[in-house]
Amino acid sequence: MERIDLRWPNWLGVVATDLDVQRRFYRDVLGFRELAAGEGWVQFDMGWPNLLELLQRSAEPQYDQARYQAGYSVEDIQATRDALIRRDVEAVTDIEGGPEAGGFWCYFRDPEGNVFEISQRLGEAWASE
Repeated sequence: MERIDLRWPNWLGVVATDLDVQRRFYRDVLGFRELAAGEGWVQFDMGWPNLLELLQRSAEPQYDQARYQAGYSVEDIQATRDALIRRDVEAVTDIEGGPEAGGFWCYFRDPEGNVFEISQRLGEAWASE
């Protein structure tokens, strides 16, 4: 069987019921530096290339309930996604993102229904303050 090269998580997502409360907690109470934000999400610097991302709970299957979920770094997202699907791992989404988003990502479920992400980062480290 071919080897899949999943690395230590470079992303941790927190699916939040109240994004504003969670944002204030992680930024103001824990002191994490906010990198970027948009409609329904906020990213915090955990040291390049690692992110903590808050995501607004929604009807999308990868964000349908409040939870933590890990994202594993990969070198080639298309090859890794294909290999996981060949092993009958349930895909939740197609590959999303692109150069404008700084990388690509997609979601899967483990046998107990836990959602996890694989991601391929593009570019260089974000600037620090």
